[in-house]
Amino acid sequence: MKKLFAFIFASGSAYSFSFALDLLIGGVLRVYSSNVFIAVATWSVIATVCGVIALKLAPTFRMLTLPFIALALLALFGGIVGHRHSLLVGGIMLVQAFFVYRSTAQPNKTL
Repeated sequence: MKKLFAFIFASGSAYSFSFALDLLIGGVLRVYSSNVFIAVATWSVIATVCGVIALKLAPTFRMLTLPFIALALLALFGGIVGHRHSLLVGGIMLVQAFFVYRSTAQPNKTL
């Protein structure tokens, strides 16, 4: 049951992180208006809180990486067919997925 809730929180974290990245990069590249930067902070806090909760619930559950990979692939596809800044969002999301994967590694068991 903990793993299910951890996966739900990881999904919320991935969505919030991708949304914050999209707003940040779109704002910097002037795709969106300049007032989007206020929302970036809000979505970043939501992503951080959900990510911490997910890692506390299931610190060695590698499936927490899947929402980050799925949203990264979705952003990359969106960058191919739509706004080009989504390619950068997808790339950063893949880096985030790598860090989530590394943080859920099994601890070394020494005797």
